[in-house]
Amino acid sequence: MKDQELTFDDRVFVFETVMRVRNTEIDVGQHLTIEAQIALLAEARARFLYSKGIEEINADYQGLTINNLQLSVVSRVRAREELLFEVGIEQLSDDGGVMAVKVTRMHDGSLVANVRQHFVGYDYRLNKVTAINSIMQDALSLQPFEL
Repeated sequence: MKDQELTFDDRVFVFETVMRVRNTEIDVGQHLTIEAQIALLAEARARFLYSKGIEEINADYQGLTINNLQLSVVSRVRAREELLFEVGIEQLSDDGGVMAVKVTRMHDGSLVANVRQHFVGYDYRLNKVTAINSIMQDALSLQPFEL
């Protein structure tokens, strides 16, 4: 099966955050490990949701969970490099959606990775997929003003 290239419309990205790669996140070859990259993506997602006013788990024990992750690593990363994570929602439905993430180097803008995260609404008390409540739907569908 041929690898599917992940490409995005840059207009989808509505949030940016910067993180520096720590020494503990690199492997013997002095590159960022896949596990550490997934952890950085989780942090970028959490920061994005926080910026939208969405709690990890609300008072009703509901939140969002990732059920599928597509990661295309374009370039390896070394310790202490600063990475720019651009995040946006590509698609949204009643029970889930698709979050796009583009990772680039701060110093030269070169592409590090493209990521597509499929998420669903989840009820942690009942341990099952549920519809995304209207507050989350509204927050995730809000786009910045067009210039």
